[in-house]
Amino acid sequence: MRRYETVIILDPDLPEEARDGLFQKLSDLIAQQGGFLVDIDVWGNRKLAYEIRKKPRGFYVRLDFCGTGALVDELERNLRIDDRFLKYMTVLLDREVDLEALKAAKAEEEAEKAAAKETAAKEAAAKETAAEEAAAKEAAAKEAAAKAAAAAEAPAAEAEAAESGPEPSAPTADTGTPEETDTSDETAPETASAEEDQTDSEEAAPAVAEESVAAAEEPTETESKEA
Repeated sequence: MRRYETVIILDPDLPEEARDGLFQKLSDLIAQQGGFLVDIDVWGNRKLAYEIRKKPRGFYVRLDFCGTGALVDELERNLRIDDRFLKYMTVLLDREVDLEALKAAKAEEEAEKAAAKETAAKEAAAKETAAEEAAAKEAAAKEAAAKAAAAAEAPAAEAEAAESGPEPSAPTADTGTPEETDTSDETAPETASAEEDQTDSEEAAPAVAEESVAAAEEPTETESKEA
């Protein structure tokens, strides 16, 4: 059995689902013709040396497979009749290949890839776990620092409150202040004294009037001499 390599250029505007369907079709074709697909190597979109069907870019893929000349003919016939394939080229890699050894090598390679993928997944999970633990420790440290700061501020606040002392309570509206009571007590005698003065003035008024009338009736010394 021979080993071949076919490089295919697909339409770059094809969606990913359509490309995957074409790859599966080619893989099934190789298996139906008694061949063995070693690898499908996707190169992706690349600029073309010249335009093909008015397209400056193409999607490249490489098929590595083992089979006969009849398999190559059938593969190329399918590539020619499908417009989604812009160009292809097949090259002979090895005229005689040990298929069993190739299968064993491929199985070993796939196992290595699977192990590498599993290791990468474990490393990613370990990193994520370490990041979560670090975040939890940081949060706990911040909480402890906040509690320590609050505990340190509490004695200072108590000391400040003790130094300032209790604030005087405001007088209530019902009882009234002592000053108002004292003022009312002092006002009562003053009122009584004013009433007594007014009574004395009223009693003295007739006496003053009589004296004024008597003085008016008595002749002065000058008037007596003239008489």
